Amino acid sequence: MASLQRTLVNLEILSDDINALNIDAINSVTHIKLLRNVLEELKNAESLVALETEASFHKLLSGSLFEHIFERKRMVGVYIKLVGYVITAWEAGNKVKEIISDNFDSSADKRLELLKVKAIKAKSQLKTVASAMGKDDYEKFVHTLGLYAQEWQWDTLRARF
Repeated sequence: MASLQRTLVNLEILSDDINALNIDAINSVTHIKLLRNVLEELKNAESLVALETEASFHKLLSGSLFEHIFERKRMVGVYIKLVGYVITAWEAGNKVKEIISDNFDSSADKRLELLKVKAIKAKSQLKTVASAMGKDDYEKFVHTLGLYAQEWQWDTLRARF
């Protein structure tokens, strides 16, 4: 149980670090690095959570930032999917911008098409999971991970994809 507690503390620290970023650092390399760290901690937590009962899991979360976020054990897995989709969409989108601005060559059209498809697919999967979890739970996710850009907001996500 100590390892799971340590992992939850690490997740809380990462969430605090993300939410402490200044406005210029949101949606930056620093932010995505923190999100990757969150993803790794969530993966660590998933294997440890599997060993817990729902009751012991809730007892462990008592007083934690994640007490009202991980209302069920399976929410850890949901967060893994969501964070993975965000990272994939974000990285693909950034690569598209980079190709358009700096690296446009003869094969750029193919790379752009593949990257755009990858980003759209990730956002579509994000929308599917977000829709299944509902607006309130999705907004907890967005707030916890500092995803304040318009593209990650509920209304934008639901309207676009």
